[in-house]
Amino acid sequence: MGRGPHWHPPRHLAAVRRSRTDAREHLVAEWLLAAVAIVLTTVVVVSQMVGHGDRSAPGPAPPAGPAPPATRRPSGAAPPVATPAPAGWRAIGGARVEQAVAGPGQAQAGFSASGRADQGMALATPGRCALGRIYAATVRLRTSRPATLVTVTLLEVAGGRRGASDTAGAVLAGGGWQEVEVMHEGQRPGAGLAVEVVIPRGSPPATVQVAGLEVTGRP
Repeated sequence: MGRGPHWHPPRHLAAVRRSRTDAREHLVAEWLLAAVAIVLTTVVVVSQMVGHGDRSAPGPAPPAGPAPPATRRPSGAAPPVATPAPAGWRAIGGARVEQAVAGPGQAQAGFSASGRADQGMALATPGRCALGRIYAATVRLRTSRPATLVTVTLLEVAGGRRGASDTAGAVLAGGGWQEVEVMHEGQRPGAGLAVEVVIPRGSPPATVQVAGLEVTGRP
């Protein structure tokens, strides 16, 4: 038997098969290109972050400027007087305390009270209590507002705690100095003595100056 003619698919069918293969290869190429683009983008972003660092971090400190020139006190001038905060008057109730170096007839310290709370100042004295001994605290006060009510307290202090105390009240007329005295009998031997000057809560705002404070023991 002789051979018959070889059969070949029609040209239009062969073109369809080739087009489907080309489309599949083209799709794979697109996926590969997209993957490469993503990798390159990630590398660029990471390199920028590593290279620049954190922008919010502060930079190096600027070089220090020249030191200010030292001030010299002229010869013969009196040195400035520093106010010893720990040993001086301390505020009570948020009062604003001002201390001064007292001369004859001048204020030793002063405070301003708003009236929103018991406000004033306190001073620890070097005196120590003896059991049964009578102590007297005398102080001169002056106010910026007439008819200002103040209380003066002489109290014992031991271990940072308040002890026995006595209080005297006075209404300051305003304008001039007014002397107030309070007496106390010692209750705890060796306890320290302190003095408090206070404007009670609810009083009109006022400023009180203090001078001539003395604490003495009576025989």
